[in-house]
Amino acid sequence: MEGLFKRLDLHVHTPKSLCYLDNIEPGAGRKTQAADIVGAACAAGLDAIAVTDHNTAERIDWVREAAQGTGLVIFAGAEVTTKAGHVLALFDPSTPSAHVAQVVRYLGFNPGEEGDAYYWTNAWMGEACRVIQEAGGLAIAAHVDRRPRGFIATPEPLSEKLRIYNNEYLSAIEITLPQDKPRWGAGAVPNYARRRACLQNSDSHAPAEIGRRYTLAKVPELTIAWLRTAIQQHDDLLRFPHEMNGVGA
Repeated sequence: MEGLFKRLDLHVHTPKSLCYLDNIEPGAGRKTQAADIVGAACAAGLDAIAVTDHNTAERIDWVREAAQGTGLVIFAGAEVTTKAGHVLALFDPSTPSAHVAQVVRYLGFNPGEEGDAYYWTNAWMGEACRVIQEAGGLAIAAHVDRRPRGFIATPEPLSEKLRIYNNEYLSAIEITLPQDKPRWGAGAVPNYARRRACLQNSDSHAPAEIGRRYTLAKVPELTIAWLRTAIQQHDDLLRFPHEMNGVGA
């Protein structure tokens, strides 16, 4: 059954993110290359990854070049910091990295702030989602159930969390507790009655972490259009490994 689904890890960082393990432990002498990221994704059996560094699109093409000839699909992206939480901006594999960079710049990030998650846009989180959607992307609230910067886990008032959660431009949520997927999908989480598609991704900050969490999508092609369809029909087209009757769990 899993063969009908594609394995996606849509939250992968590179050393351009200041919180990458290479940068946190400089004494270890790690110098991760794009080929290391691609090789780890292929070894994990992934069909696609998204490059989502903090507030920058700089390393998308770096990874794309390393992936040529491997069959691994690279979605363009960035992880945008807002005051209320992080948002994954995901774009089609064919999207020029310059387009993603333009979206990041439009949201107010300066060159010296790229890669640093502790700078945030002055735009409200829902407004950031609108900008991403209108630029042709998908806006996914990142690790919503985890601190730091998962908006549901922040100290923001419930009214603000609900305003974000119910925003029409928010495509889906990324969770880190896979057992909660059915409740989010059914609108059964207390206070959060809207049914939401859930993704899980590695949020990897080192090659060894790539694929530690992934989502299965039943799509014929790895494009943002088909991913949007899978999100809209999440009951049928999106799965987590543990939901596959033990296959690939």
